Amino acid sequence: MEELTRRIWTGRVSPESTVFTETPESVAAQLEKGGGAILFDGPVAIGSGRWVPVPGPSGQGLWMEIKRIGVLEACRKRGFGELILKALEQAGREAGAEGAQLAVRHDQVRLVDFYAGLGYVLADDVELTTPNPRSPPPIGMRKDFRTNT
Repeated sequence: MEELTRRIWTGRVSPESTVFTETPESVAAQLEKGGGAILFDGPVAIGSGRWVPVPGPSGQGLWMEIKRIGVLEACRKRGFGELILKALEQAGREAGAEGAQLAVRHDQVRLVDFYAGLGYVLADDVELTTPNPRSPPPIGMRKDFRTNT
């Protein structure tokens, strides 16, 4: 998954992104805590995403942080990102998560509308599990599963 994620993100985000410091071990540790999804076109992996458990807003309840959703360039604009997100949300719900949070990089602002269309709202209090001090702060978003399906 680490190699696929790196291929998806190379050329799409700034080289200072923490995606480029991940290792197979760090990705495996995230997957062990939460989970992930890989989308295949036949035998070829074309997209992926992952999640980790986090405390809910104000430290209340179990939530999930959605991380690293992406699709290879040749396969974009076909709804695959939404499929990956929905698979991750379902896995989080099955694990007892009451909602999800995510962050949109400052250089990927167009994704705010994508996530808003899937029920996410802006949230300036999202605390990330892997903040990046080398990049401007991302845009936090949240979806409460108890009020939004």
